[in-house]
Parts: sequence; C-alpha cells; structure tokens
Amino acid sequence: MKKVFFSLIMAFAITASMKAQDVLLVTLQKGDATQIFYGTEAFKEAMAAAENGNTIILGAGTFNATDITKAVSIYGNGYEMRSDTTAQKEGRMAYPTRIDGDFSIALDSIDGQPAKGLYMEGIYNNNQIWVRNHLDAATFAKCRFAHFAVWKDRGTMMTSKDVLFIHCRFASWLEPGDSDNMGVDNCVINYIGRNKARSSILIQNCIIHFVINTLKGTFKNNLIKQVSSTNGDNFEHTYDNNQPLNTSCSAYNNVFYKANALDAIITKSNNWIVTDTSTFWADESQSDTAAYNDTNTYKLSDQAQKDYIGTDGKQIGIYGSSSPFNATLTIPHIVSKDIAPKTVNGKLKVSIKVEVGDNTL
Repeated sequence: MKKVFFSLIMAFAITASMKAQDVLLVTLQKGDATQIFYGTEAFKEAMAAAENGNTIILGAGTFNATDITKAVSIYGNGYEMRSDTTAQKEGRMAYPTRIDGDFSIALDSIDGQPAKGLYMEGIYNNNQIWVRNHLDAATFAKCRFAHFAVWKDRGTMMTSKDVLFIHCRFASWLEPGDSDNMGVDNCVINYIGRNKARSSILIQNCIIHFVINTLKGTFKNNLIKQVSSTNGDNFEHTYDNNQPLNTSCSAYNNVFYKANALDAIITKSNNWIVTDTSTFWADESQSDTAAYNDTNTYKLSDQAQKDYIGTDGKQIGIYGSSSPFNATLTIPHIVSKDIAPKTVNGKLKVSIKVEVGDNTL
C-alpha cells in the first residue's frame, strides 16, 4: 500500500506543469506494476484495466461513476471537506473523492463462483448504488452514500453474504436485501429498509433516523429515532410513523424515542425509551426532530454517555464499541497541496502534506 500511495504522490509532481491542483488522478496497482489514469473518466478506465485483487486509489476530485465488476480494493481521499477550526490551525484541508452518478456493483464470476473481497473506503456518492449480483465478503468503510441497495432493481432483492458497513453515512437509504451475516457498525443512517425473513443482519452502535418495520435483524447499542411502516412496494412510499419493530427482531441496549417501538418483539433486554432529549446530545442542534445532516456529529452529552451503556460496557451510539466512529482513512492521504504554476530558474516548487492513516477500523 505504501508503494501505491508513493506512486500517487509522484503523479502529482509529474503533472505539476498541467495545473496539477486540478488534475484528476487514479492509480492502479497490479503487483509491482503501477498504471496512472487522468481525468473524469480515470476511475472507469482503471476499473476496465483492473483484475481481481488489484488496488485502485482515487485522488481528490469528482470522477464519473462506473460499474464495479472486479473484486478490487478501492481507496478514495475521504468523503469530507474538512475546514474545521482544528484543521485550519494545523494548516491542512482534506480534499474529498466524489463519484458522480449511479452505478452498479456486479462482480464477475471466477470459475462459476462470485468473486470475493471487494473493499471500498473514503468515497462520497450522492446517487444510487445497486448491487445486481450476489455479493460475498465485501467491506465498505468510511464512505458517504446516499442510496445503497442490495437489490437488482426496484422490485428484486439480491443476496449477499458476509458484507460489512463500518463508519459509513447513508443520507437517504440503506436497503440490506437478502442478507446473510451482514454487519452494520458505527454508522449514521437516515432510512434502513427491508430484507428477507431468513436474513441475518446485526446493526450495532448506529444512529438511525428511521427503521422500516419490515426489517428483520438484531439491534445492539443503537439510537433509533423512529420506526415506520410503508405503503407500497417501491422505494418511493408514504410512511406511517410510530410503529413497532418487526416481531422477528431482537433488541439489546438501544435507546428509542417512541414508547411503542418494542411492543411487537419478544427478544429484548435493557432498552430505554427517551422522551426528553434536552440533555441527551452534546450539541443542542441534535434534537429528536432533527433531520439527517452530513455535518451532524451525533455526539452524546457527558451525562448521556454515563446513563446509556451498551452491551460491551461502553456508550451507545457511533462513538461506542472498540471502534468509535471517525472518518480518518486507514491509509496515508493528501490533506493539502501547493504546486507553483510555473518553474523559477528551472525549478518547480511543490509542497504536498500527507496525513498518516489510522490502520484500525
């Protein structure tokens, strides 16, 4: 991975004379060989050239979407544009990687079996992502999605096995589909939707604005604002709020805003109903009626951290568990770059700052 990232940094230096601040770069690592692609179609070109097991790194900027057909590792430069006070004091700015447009995840088969091991990190997408083939042993980390559906289309759920979402945000929907051993850890979710009755999904240490009550799964250490039923079979419905969770669900150490959320389920332990949230959040803007927002931190107040303890003895919500929520990438990434527009005395001044990655999820 260090070799791949070094190639990305060198690519910035090589293209400095091309107004490098605006150059879109993607690197493809095939063993010891590195290929570099440029422009808005660079991600598409890298995916076409990739083979299963390769690594693709996208630099900062907006790339046109392409269907993901190989079990590769895809690293972006993060989904946040960080301009907070701390970043400014440190003289740095994180530049996000955006994939623009809808795309499908439909991995090619290997010897008649679906490819395994897709990994995606540090990507922002504000469109629709559809999983159109069986998805096996895939991980999505530190990404911001709008609508992620394990569905072939609006009427057909797809199957998955051993899929993990961790430290992600879902601004619109997460639709788990026909899931086998799916994990959703330390994520912020606007709506989480339906799955098959036989599905197995563990949702833990998440902030969830709406659970659709046809969802079957196990909930641990979450904060759940609303449970809703839907009218209609498509993704565009009307909602009937204040419903209970599905009868087949299990719930342990969750905070609910509505008193009837647990009425229908049998397996439940140590949950809380919170009707007064005035002292619940560290940030007063995080009210019980606040809509999903990319900038919301969802940090609990000091008192709430003491009062609402998860199954692991730590605070509920996204900052609990052994892997508290953060958007820092697991690999080194560029946080600022300053490249002179022209040479002086035959020399080009190049300054690139790199932030060390957090190797843990």
